[in-house]
Amino acid sequence: MNIYNLKARTYPLIIAIIPIVVVGIIYSINLQNIYQLLISLGITASLFFLMSQIGRDNGKKLEAKMWEKWSGTPTTQILRYSNDSIDKHTKKRYHTFLKDKTKIGEKLNEEFEAENKKEADNIYTSWSKFLISKTRDTTKFNLLFQENINYGFRRNLLGLKPFAITVIITLLLLCYIYSYVASNYILVFSQELIQSTVFLISCLLFWIVIVNNKWVKYVAFEYAKRLMETIENE
Repeated sequence: MNIYNLKARTYPLIIAIIPIVVVGIIYSINLQNIYQLLISLGITASLFFLMSQIGRDNGKKLEAKMWEKWSGTPTTQILRYSNDSIDKHTKKRYHTFLKDKTKIGEKLNEEFEAENKKEADNIYTSWSKFLISKTRDTTKFNLLFQENINYGFRRNLLGLKPFAITVIITLLLLCYIYSYVASNYILVFSQELIQSTVFLISCLLFWIVIVNNKWVKYVAFEYAKRLMETIENE
């Protein structure tokens, strides 16, 4: 597994399970013994691999829906004449370069795009794939590589959002049930319960407020811009 897969798949999972670890520490669960037991059974590695795959798969499914909602992939959108993410003079240079290198889209202009939107998008998609195939050197195109990691990380984090929220709500309920039962069926707001509640609600707010389509969209377009900028390195 390369560094991109490691960061984009594993880091979101680590963030998603942080509430379990922190609440366990608060309640003084002997995590070391549990950890050793899980390692001996090979469960920890299996769960990490499984959840990282689920996060990636869910992220990819969301990706298709997001692109549809955004009216196309970011790399396609910023090449359109109708999109102003890139100024018209820079876009003209990009189009000239891509027409010359790919030998497709010679007739493409504003009028052609307006009258043949689907065909124009097919050309832009082909151009984008051409650029991606030419920028796989992660050393030469390190900035692009980092943006790709950022996008994959946020997309996969969004894919794990339902799982993470479910974990947090479950932990909140378990904390209150434990406190209720441990105090002879009287709800006592112990230090552990207060700390867990504050922490878990903070985590819940992070997933609800921060992790959303807009958060992913920003880095998706940043990646698209960096991809187009590689043209200047040719």
